[in-house]
Amino acid sequence: MKQDCSVAIYLYEPGDGGLDRVAILLANHLRLRGVDVELWMTRTDGPVAGLIHPAVPVRRVPAPPFSRRLSMIAQFPALAVMVRRFRPDILYSAGNQSNMLCALAALGTATRAVGRISNPIVRPGQRGLSAWIRRSRFRAIARTSAMTIVMGEADRMTLTQAGPLAGRQVTLLPRPTVTPLLERLRRQRAARAGGGPWHFLMVGRLVAQKDQATALLALARLKHLDWRLKIVGQGPLRRDLEALCTRLGIAGRVEFPGFVGDPAELAALMADADLLLQPSRWEGLVATLIEALGCGTGVVATDSTPNIRPVLAAAGQHAPVPVGDADAFADAILWALDHPAPAARLADAVKEHGVESALDAYLRAFVRLARSGGMRWRGVAQNSLSR
Repeated sequence: MKQDCSVAIYLYEPGDGGLDRVAILLANHLRLRGVDVELWMTRTDGPVAGLIHPAVPVRRVPAPPFSRRLSMIAQFPALAVMVRRFRPDILYSAGNQSNMLCALAALGTATRAVGRISNPIVRPGQRGLSAWIRRSRFRAIARTSAMTIVMGEADRMTLTQAGPLAGRQVTLLPRPTVTPLLERLRRQRAARAGGGPWHFLMVGRLVAQKDQATALLALARLKHLDWRLKIVGQGPLRRDLEALCTRLGIAGRVEFPGFVGDPAELAALMADADLLLQPSRWEGLVATLIEALGCGTGVVATDSTPNIRPVLAAAGQHAPVPVGDADAFADAILWALDHPAPAARLADAVKEHGVESALDAYLRAFVRLARSGGMRWRGVAQNSLSR
């Protein structure tokens, strides 16, 4: 059924991050719901480009061949022209780096800019002037956008406690993460057979933010256990991590399969693992953590964002440990192996993040926002992406 709302989703490229998958899932879902939706991208090739539904139109936003950050700044005029030409009701920014770009591109038009906080506003351990600057920057973006979507109550409070946002909306929405496939794998999950090695999994780009090194240092303290680890992902730190495994004497237990773009293959890896290890330094709301719980796999995580604390508590998991603390991470792994929670409890903790229901929550938020702007209800249809 046709929806009275048109949406342009700005995504720099279909990369290997969680926000890229969420943006593409959102575009696919909105199209299936009858929404006039398009993906606007600087680069149309990338690891998850194959996830884009054939029915979703893709437009390229011209940009000079600079670094990603400079390229996004330089393409502002082109994006502003596209907004005025195609006049979407909603211009949705996939994540932090593009929120201000989209907000400024929509200024002076009937298009409503929607930003999404994809990483914590204040990172763990951030204090003083740097924390104040970061909060101020995010609040400035929220004041410029018609709506800002946050992934946890902590981020919502950070944006709203410092004062009013001039009528702008700050909306807490679930992350569309738990697919029907993950739910099916959880139902099919068999009890762990004794006698074999423990199977651990890490999923994420091999970059400093994900801090796989802390988990490796923790596992090196657990050599008395029979365990195996798969680190799924690609990135500039692969050789460093492989060298660390060699120095720690655990190289024979660790496998680097590279990036896994097939959702079914990644889901199978999740379901086969005894624990997902999430040692990140900072995150927004960790998609892989939610996916693991959704298929019945336990999680050990660092305190990379306050948004995961209630999820882990509801799932009966170990509380998040301090960032970068390998000893605490090792202790948490031991605790998790000794205190497995029922798969049904894990899934119940993330049920609000079911893909279909969460994406419908995005659609409802977009439609309400479009109506509040009076776009299609002033006698002239605003949404004109097909023109």
